[in-house]
Amino acid sequence: MKKTLSVLLALLLLASAAGCSETTASPEETANTGSTAAASPEETEAETEDPGLDDGLPEVNYDGYGFHIAFFGGEDVNIEEETGEALNDAIFRRNQAMDERFGIQLEGVEYDDYNKATEAVKAAVTAGTNDFDAAFLHMVSASTAASGGYFYSLDQLEAVDPEKPWWDTDCVDAFTVAGHMKLLCGMPLPNAMLRSSCLAFNKNRFVDYGLETPYATVDAGEWTLDAMYNLTKDTTVDLNGDGTITEADDFYGLTSWYLDSPYSFYYGAGGKIVTKDADGKPVLNLDLDLNTRIYGQIYRVVRENNSNYHTDIGTYSMAYDTFLEGRALFCEASLTHFKGEKWREMEDDYGVVPMPKLDNTQEKHMSFVNGAVAMLAVPMTIEDPVRTGILTEGLAVESYRNIRDALFEVTAKSKSARDADSTRMMDLVMETRVFDLGYSHMYDQSLVNFVRDLLQRDSTDVASTIEKGIKPMQKKLDKIIEAYEKNG
Repeated sequence: MKKTLSVLLALLLLASAAGCSETTASPEETANTGSTAAASPEETEAETEDPGLDDGLPEVNYDGYGFHIAFFGGEDVNIEEETGEALNDAIFRRNQAMDERFGIQLEGVEYDDYNKATEAVKAAVTAGTNDFDAAFLHMVSASTAASGGYFYSLDQLEAVDPEKPWWDTDCVDAFTVAGHMKLLCGMPLPNAMLRSSCLAFNKNRFVDYGLETPYATVDAGEWTLDAMYNLTKDTTVDLNGDGTITEADDFYGLTSWYLDSPYSFYYGAGGKIVTKDADGKPVLNLDLDLNTRIYGQIYRVVRENNSNYHTDIGTYSMAYDTFLEGRALFCEASLTHFKGEKWREMEDDYGVVPMPKLDNTQEKHMSFVNGAVAMLAVPMTIEDPVRTGILTEGLAVESYRNIRDALFEVTAKSKSARDADSTRMMDLVMETRVFDLGYSHMYDQSLVNFVRDLLQRDSTDVASTIEKGIKPMQKKLDKIIEAYEKNG
């Protein structure tokens, strides 16, 4: 079946391949198998190792103190033994390192629903009890509690240094409001790290098209929405000749799901609903010209190029199955997808690149972090802020030392393991994660979802959509800032 598909593609897509080839790198740029800066496996491994980074934490022993963490299914704490699975064993070693270094026992309290986890922490704070030392809570669910005064300001924990590499620096900026930082993300939350958006591409189909892989384009700073548009233009094909393009039978330049890809493309292009002014105050970032440009480029890739834009929640996996069956050039995904069995068993080889930038003036790639991820919070009722600060930072440090490499192992056990460039790109994706106060704290506002909703309607009416949403959005933002100022 795969050979037949390759032949069909080679015949049906020859013309479009020639056209797309004009947008690829020059012969000089592609001499090194499509990458101008390909890292050897040895170099890639060296880059992920930590040669004993000094964390500055004191030598302390808490005599078997039970450090209680509330969490839901998005993460795991209670790993009792090594099983041979990379991430499981890395978390186990992290927990052991915490025990040996600080004389504590990490004790997770699991909830089967993310809202229950948040409500349990809020209830403990309301009752004034020290039930939890920390919590791994759903980003959107935790945001309301953060502004409501239930969490300790992490910037007030002396030992916590948010500038260290084990924390997400963009998260620090986005979630600091009125001088208070209530939520953090980073290495203590490995599954959250894997919920970083990216693109997978089918290497076999690139050969059929006569195209060079996009690595060199990324390295040159030219991996943009326009570059992706040119690669996927005229590549959606009616393979069975029945006159109708369907995801069950035909080939697409891009396949994606509508509850993920609009955000991945928007934030990848530098979009943000809320940014900061010169004084660090959150402000709406609804520049009409910029958002119209971003949406226009996304629209070209998704709609004008006839991509597979799956909108049925009940069958959302079909968006990915199209790619896994070899019938799409690109697939919008996140790093966590690659540890799935279907991806490991995919017959074709695939590679990984970050989401495209808006244009080549954008300083860096941006990787959207899905709102389903867990964030670290510390309940307001902690008894010993000094101890909590040391152990919170220690948890991040030991996660960085024990878990970071495992993240690459669980994602690279698939076909991409044969490709050092993809591992390098995964590193880039995790280093450029982006967070937005607007997305996390105001998900119920229409403007947060304007790209998703316009694409679903196949509309380009950005101006009226933004105009209708500005007033309620500003009102909501004002209330959030006021709440942080009051409850900080």
